[in-house]
Amino acid sequence: MNKISSKGFDAPSPFPTVLTAPAIAPSGIELQQLTRQATIGCSFDSFIQNITIRDIILECEGDGPLAQHPAFPGAVRQAIGSQLMQTASREALAGLPCPWSPACGFQVFFNGIKGSGSMEQQQHGDGLTPPWVLRGETADASSVRITLRLFGLGLLWSSDLADACHRAVEQGIFIGGIGPVCEGVLIRSTESVWSGFEDAPANAERAMVNFKTPFHCIETDDAPSLGAQFMQSLVDRACELARWHGLTLADELTSFRAVARDCRYDESGLTSLQWNRAVSQRRSASIAMQGQTGLMQILLPEEGRQQIIQLLRMGELLHTGPKLAFGQGRYELFLV
Repeated sequence: MNKISSKGFDAPSPFPTVLTAPAIAPSGIELQQLTRQATIGCSFDSFIQNITIRDIILECEGDGPLAQHPAFPGAVRQAIGSQLMQTASREALAGLPCPWSPACGFQVFFNGIKGSGSMEQQQHGDGLTPPWVLRGETADASSVRITLRLFGLGLLWSSDLADACHRAVEQGIFIGGIGPVCEGVLIRSTESVWSGFEDAPANAERAMVNFKTPFHCIETDDAPSLGAQFMQSLVDRACELARWHGLTLADELTSFRAVARDCRYDESGLTSLQWNRAVSQRRSASIAMQGQTGLMQILLPEEGRQQIIQLLRMGELLHTGPKLAFGQGRYELFLV
């Protein structure tokens, strides 16, 4: 009989395994202070390489093709908001900072942070947009994929958003009385998103932006071109994202805007799209929506080209422009 010696086995470590407790999410008042009073200056390159993004993905039973409707992300958002309102504080429902610790999900994902956006946004009375974007896609003919993409401090409330979306889907998502588009969760998962910003961007001369959801723009005689509005929105978006990470990019914004003005745009591949967004799931009233879809080409300047490319890559991940809450401003980027 072979004898087994204890020498062939490693003795158990005398040190116990220590699990680090997750960070405790702040109250609504503390969250407002963290974002409004962000004083840690950071270069754009340093920030973009340390950006944190997480996806909550729900594969749902439903009418797959309807997920391509431009009103679908707004309908999902509306249903999620109804769920979060049921567990929100009175203060958050009134539009005030939530005093709870941690803050309720409705405060974080729907109220935003007042007076914390870019200088232009603050002048118009707008605040910091909430730390998430919503994506809807057709998985196949009988299923829909909903992706809730969170970033920065928003990751601390991942479970709140995921549970609210799950409950909303189980009750059925309607597009203004049409549907249900989806009514049952098949698979639910959470994934960290690899941004790829650690790799140096390609030295491309031209960028092609293919809008997968309409980009909302101002269409008046004295308004800047759509391309100029798009690039300005990217600069503002970078400022917002940094603040949700407790940082500020104030020192670089002027140079960003100067470089963006040197871009040249070909907007001939864009078309206008209009639709109605229902105020409720049962279509009691609706609001007219509009945006531009299709392909826009951008001729990149030699000076500052790498910055512009990184901004474009950031927007591809986290969308840009007005109406982000309703899924607008999502695009694919191709560099040539």
